[in-house]
Parts: sequence; structure tokens; C-alpha cells
Amino acid sequence: MQYILKDNALIIKGDFVAVSTGLNGGCARVKSLFNKQVPRTFNPPDPNEFLREEALKLGIEEAHFGLLTAVKMEYLQIIEDDYLTAFITAGVSNGSEFRAKIGTINIILISKARLSETALFGAIITATEAKGLALLEKGYTFLGTNTDAVIVAYETCSETDYEPFPKNKEKQIPYAGSSTDFGKKITEAVIKGVKAGLELRGE
Repeated sequence: MQYILKDNALIIKGDFVAVSTGLNGGCARVKSLFNKQVPRTFNPPDPNEFLREEALKLGIEEAHFGLLTAVKMEYLQIIEDDYLTAFITAGVSNGSEFRAKIGTINIILISKARLSETALFGAIITATEAKGLALLEKGYTFLGTNTDAVIVAYETCSETDYEPFPKNKEKQIPYAGSSTDFGKKITEAVIKGVKAGLELRGE
């Protein structure tokens, strides 16, 4: 995995199996992931076409998943440990109590360990729970914004595979619930990243 900041965007390159709740979301094998800053007045007639055009502007033509945010990349939080990297941009002025119109919390989780399908989807739940907990702990009365999105991916290159369960013939993480070791890593990273990102923005 390699990542760069370019043209107000985080671009992550690699060979991933990923799931995304973003505009062009789903479950696929992709070569790029990105999180692109857009203007606060963002309101294109066709968001999916806008995302495709933004990918091309960033030089991304291969299979990809992309997210959009009004949060500046200078507030990006990167939380790393032995086999999980979390990329988080957080803004909450678009709280889901339907009061304002700006803000997004985007979470991209990348594992060096192979994840089962159950773990891929379970990680979305765990990350969402952790995001809500972070907001509650900061004193907010909502659990997210209207435009939040999550991408969960694992790298497929064998030389970077991490084996947290070497006795498992599948050599994969089976579950990602909050009580599992992997889920605890997700929870810790997301809470840390969301809080730090909001504090940088004075939120």
C-alpha cells in the first residue's frame, strides 16, 4: 500500500479487496481508494458522474472506490498499528439531527491481514459504532452526519499479508465485532482519529 496527498485528496494505491458505503460503493477488487475534498456548496446533478470525473482528474482510471468530504486534507488523521491503518476525516456541522448542511465523517480502514467477507462487513458496523461513541464522548447528541461513509479493505499482496491467526488454515481474520482483537483495533483507531480530527477543526 502507498498513499499520497494530491490536489486536496488522499489517494491510496495497492491491490485491495474492499467494501464501500460511498457513492460508487459495493464489494470489489480495486487498485485505488480516495477521499476527495469538495466545496461546501457541493451539490452536483449526478454525484456518481462527479465522482468518476474527480477520479480521472486525480489520474485514477483503474477500478476504485472514492469518497467525498468538505473537510480539508490538512485535518486528515492517519492511525497505524501492526496490521491496521485508518484514514479519517471528520466534520460534524452536518449532524444527523437535520440542523445544518455541512460536514462528513469518512473512514477508510486498510488491513494487511486477509479478512473474511463477514469481517469486511462487520468492520463497517464496528467502525460506525466507534464513530458514534467518539461523538457521544465529545458531548454531541448525534451519532454521525447525513453523508458519512466507510471503506474497509485488505491488501492482497502475499508479501504484505499479516498472519494474526497462524493456526487458521484460511489465514484470515474471521470476524470484526467490537469484542474481537481486530474489532478492538478498529474501535481504538476510529475513536482516536475522529476526536483528533474534530479537535483540529475546533469542533
